[in-house]
Formats: sequence, structure tokens, C-alpha cells
Amino acid sequence: MTTIMADVASTDTVAVEEFCARWEKAWNDHDGDAVAALCAADLVYDEPALGETAHGPDSIRGFANQMASMFPDYSFTRIGLYGEVTRRAVLVAWRFSGTFAGTDRRIEFHGDDRLELGEDGLIHAYRCLYDYRSVLRQMEAASASA
Repeated sequence: MTTIMADVASTDTVAVEEFCARWEKAWNDHDGDAVAALCAADLVYDEPALGETAHGPDSIRGFANQMASMFPDYSFTRIGLYGEVTRRAVLVAWRFSGTFAGTDRRIEFHGDDRLELGEDGLIHAYRCLYDYRSVLRQMEAASASA
């Protein structure tokens, strides 16, 4: 029997860990379909690089595929996992590292994913938080040196 992560977000750390491991693996496999499969049809997606709130799994699938083309060797390393105690939500702290396409320069930064889960165990709201200006500065420096 599969545990629905949303049922146990604040009490079952194993279920939280397993869900977040699938999230991390989908991103690190550069698999936009696997990332989108963890998201509900009514997903609300806030990502600094998008410049606006996006909706639905297709938006995150497209972004994951774009990331793979911009940083062909990127990876996320989880550095923390925090469960919300009053609602179905987790915060995943991570470190990003990847070579900017067309250069030999590594882009590195840290951030947090806030994942709000529905009764179905899928992500309904996703907010990605990081210093986008720092990322842009690194990309501009990489482009200038290429």
C-alpha cells in the first residue's frame, strides 16, 4: 500500500523523505515528465526565472527541460528538509551546480523549494526561492568569458 504523503506530511518523516527523494531524482535525471508527474493539474508555480506565476504541470515540465538545455550537467544536492506542522507542506533546501551551456563556467547557488501538497499527494503549489540576480550575474560573467 502506498502512503499518500499529504496524509502524513508532519508526522511520517519516512514518507516525506521518500517523496522528496523522488522530487530530487526527477530533477537530477533532467526528466521534465517525472517532475511534472509529481504535480497536480491545478499547480500554481512561482519561479523567479519565469518572471510570473505559471500554472499546470506543463509549465514546470517546460522549465525542467529548459534547465537541462541551459545547464546540461546540472545537479541539485539537498541540504535540508523541513516539514510544516500545521498543513501539508515541506521545504526542501538545496544547492545547485551546473555548467552554463556554451561555456566552461560553473553556476552555483542555493535555494529552497516550498511544496504544498494536496489530498492526492501531489504538489499543488510550488514556490522556488533563490537569489535570481546572483544567478544572472554568474551567467553574464560566464557568457563574457566564453
